[in-house]
Amino acid sequence: MITLYEKITGAAYAVSRPFLELWSRLEGNNGMWSGRLGHLPDYVAATGPQDLWLQAVSVGEVAVAEALVQAIDRRAPGLKILISVTTPAGFARAMSSLGTRCSVIPYPLDFPQIVRKMATEVRPRVYACLETELWPNLISAVRQFGGKTVLLNGRISAKSFPRYLRLLSITRPLLVGFSKICAISDIHANRLAALGAPMDRIQVTGNAKFEGLLSRPDPDRVIGLRNRLRIEDSIKVLVAGSLRGGEEKEVINAYDLLQSRWSDMIFFLVPRHLKKVSSIIGILNKKNIPYQLWSELEVNQRRTAKVVVVDVIGPLFDLYGLSTAAFVGGSLVPKGGQNLLEPAAWGCPVIYGPHTDNFEEARITLESHGGGQEVNNGKDLAEAVNLLFEEPLKREKRGRRGRKALEDLAKGVATKQTDILLQVLES
Repeated sequence: MITLYEKITGAAYAVSRPFLELWSRLEGNNGMWSGRLGHLPDYVAATGPQDLWLQAVSVGEVAVAEALVQAIDRRAPGLKILISVTTPAGFARAMSSLGTRCSVIPYPLDFPQIVRKMATEVRPRVYACLETELWPNLISAVRQFGGKTVLLNGRISAKSFPRYLRLLSITRPLLVGFSKICAISDIHANRLAALGAPMDRIQVTGNAKFEGLLSRPDPDRVIGLRNRLRIEDSIKVLVAGSLRGGEEKEVINAYDLLQSRWSDMIFFLVPRHLKKVSSIIGILNKKNIPYQLWSELEVNQRRTAKVVVVDVIGPLFDLYGLSTAAFVGGSLVPKGGQNLLEPAAWGCPVIYGPHTDNFEEARITLESHGGGQEVNNGKDLAEAVNLLFEEPLKREKRGRRGRKALEDLAKGVATKQTDILLQVLES
C-alpha cells in the first residue's frame, strides 16, 4: 500500500505541479508555499546536513518542540536542529521562539518528488515526528537516505484510532520502522501497538507539551497586562480560550447570565482560528453587547468595553494568568479540546466541555486532583464561574490543585524523551 500511495501521490504531483508553482510565485518568497514545495531558504541550505529534524504540525506541537530543544541544549548543546511546521500560526510561533536557535521551514507536501529532494538536501541523522505525524513518502525518503526515525510524544486520539485501523497496511510498516516510540500514556501506547508498533520499541514517557508550561508563567507580564488594560485586582476576569465550532454562542450566553450579577466583569473571547472572529462579532452585535478588538488596544487605545475579542495570535497564555476563571474551548463541540493545562500553569481553575479526547490524560489528572470541572452548555458554564467568583478560597484551592496536576504530569518528560532521542542519534 505504501508503494501504491507513492505512485498515486507522484502522479498527482506531476499533474498539479504547474498550478502549485504558480500559486507559490503569486504568494512570494515570504509565504509558506515555497517551502511546502521543497524550496529551502539559502541560509538553511548553507548549514548542510542536520543532526535532528523535528516535525511540528501547529502551535501545540511547536510547544513540544520548544521543551525538547531546551532539554537537548542542556544535554547536547550545539546540535544542528531543523524544525518544520505545517500551519501558518505554528510557523509564526516557531520563528518567534526557536528561529534564533534552529532552522525553521514550512513542512513540505508529501509528494515523493518533493520529499526526496528535501531528504537529500537536509540529510537528517534523525527525523522525529511529534504527535504521530505519519507522512509515508517523507518518512520513507529519510530512511532511504540513511536517517533514523523516532516518534516523540506519540498519541492516537479515540476519534482517529478507528480511521488508522482501516489503514493498517500503511501504518504497520511505518511504525515498524521507527527506532523508538515515546507514547504520552498507556492508553496511547496500546493504540500504537494495535496499529503495528513493536512493543519493545514503545516507552511511555508522558507528554512533553506540559513540561514547557511549568516555567512559562511570568507574573511581571501579567502585572504589565493588568496595568495596560486598566483592570484592578478586585475585578473579576473570565477568559474563554481556543473557541471553535460554534461554541462561542454558548460562551456568550454564559456571559449574558453572569453580567447581571457581576456587572464589572471583564470578558475575553479568544478564538482558536482568526476566521472565527467575524462569527463572534456577529453574535455580540446581534445581542447589542459592546466590545473592543484586541488589535485596537495594541495601538494605544484605552480599554473601555467589558468584552474584548482577541483578533490576533499570541496573547492567550498570558490572559489565562490574568483570569479569575478560564474556560478552554474546542470542548463543548466534538473537536477534541485544547490544552487544558495552560490555565492550570498559572494556578487558575480550569473549566471545559465534555469533548476532551485530545487531552485525555490532562482531564483525568485534573479531575483526580480536583483542579478541573466539566460543563455541558452555557448555563452550566455560568453556574461554574459564578461559584468561583463568589468563593475566592475555593477558587484558590482549585487553582493550586490544577497546578499540582500539571506538575505531576510534566516533570522531566522532555528530558526523558530527549535522552531517548540522543540514544538513537548516538547509535
